[in-house]
Amino acid sequence: MKTRASSFSFTIMALCIASLLGIAATVQQPSSTPSSGKTTDAKTEPAKAPLTPEEKKRADLVADTERLYKLTQELKAEVAKSNKDTLSVSVVKKAQEVERLAKSIKDRSRTQ
Repeated sequence: MKTRASSFSFTIMALCIASLLGIAATVQQPSSTPSSGKTTDAKTEPAKAPLTPEEKKRADLVADTERLYKLTQELKAEVAKSNKDTLSVSVVKKAQEVERLAKSIKDRSRTQ
């Protein structure tokens, strides 16, 4: 029972982190306008340079954070559907996946 409570509290913590990081990831950077005052079209914009290793790590973290957010939303919906006394196997597996992904994100963000 203690393992379930510990796992559930970790899942709640992961939900909070994912929500905060998800909000931060959705903030858009202000777009730059050319000196002529016209906005650029995505079709006319030149190809971007390849990402540096740091930018790639950050992009991977953002992508994994968005995936974590999606998984936690799915887990939340499945828990809401489940009986108050039992959890389905899919809920437990999804919670384990959330834990693994959250730990991975946490470890990778510490190394940057």
